[in-house]
Amino acid sequence: MFLLDDTSQFKLVHRPSVTPQIGDLLFVYQENKIALTSQHRLPVVNQEISSLNQAYCFGYMHEQQCLLLDNDILNIDILKNYQFIEARRSHQFLEKEYFTAVGIGNHVHHFRNTHRFCGQCGALTLDKMDEQALICSSCTRVMYPKISPCAIVLITRGEEILLARSPHFLPNVMSLLAGFVGIGETVEQTVVREVKEEVSIEIGNIQYICSQPWPFPDALMLGYTAKWVSGEIKIDNHEIEQAAWFHKDNLPLLPNKMSIARYLIDRFLE
Repeated sequence: MFLLDDTSQFKLVHRPSVTPQIGDLLFVYQENKIALTSQHRLPVVNQEISSLNQAYCFGYMHEQQCLLLDNDILNIDILKNYQFIEARRSHQFLEKEYFTAVGIGNHVHHFRNTHRFCGQCGALTLDKMDEQALICSSCTRVMYPKISPCAIVLITRGEEILLARSPHFLPNVMSLLAGFVGIGETVEQTVVREVKEEVSIEIGNIQYICSQPWPFPDALMLGYTAKWVSGEIKIDNHEIEQAAWFHKDNLPLLPNKMSIARYLIDRFLE
């Protein structure tokens, strides 16, 4: 799974206004997309990129600084050498630790890009030097990165599992039901509500299994299992366009192995 663990070569830091060095990794984002070279690699600081004086460092990878850059910092001709792909799909090209860095960088970029101004007084925000946060230049309000808890559940019925399809999935991929935790809800209540809303069935024996950060842009996935109790599948035709029971020996195309959905499915199969 996508996870920042003790074995990862990526180390998270908070270092505003660092001086770029030749060979440092460049992270350039556009709407949850990441810039990669024509060889599907992260670009690096070289002699051609000479206009960079300072940048924000959010981590280190093999002693290389991971530099977060806004597109307008780079020369437009240099940007033409890059291709932008969905950050969450970059696992197709990058090793796991680099994919981890892309995800964390995406979360940090989203936070900084959506909090340029104070939501309380409207003044510009500045880096808080001693922690991963922004501070208002006028009223000194402190803002921290948003983390959105999201429940995801594997529902079983004997040797069958319930798989569903959202319109934004890759073609033919089926996955698990999921939804963001609402105000005043426990995560278990979210699981029950989302399942009822999306496929109209009743579930029980809800058990927490594991969690996974999914920073595209800011989710924390909380993984559960549950058992079917009653009801027939009736999709909402809004968030879900298809759902069905699948026997463990006859499964459709599944999510990628970096996802908690796939981890929960593989765990059931094992």
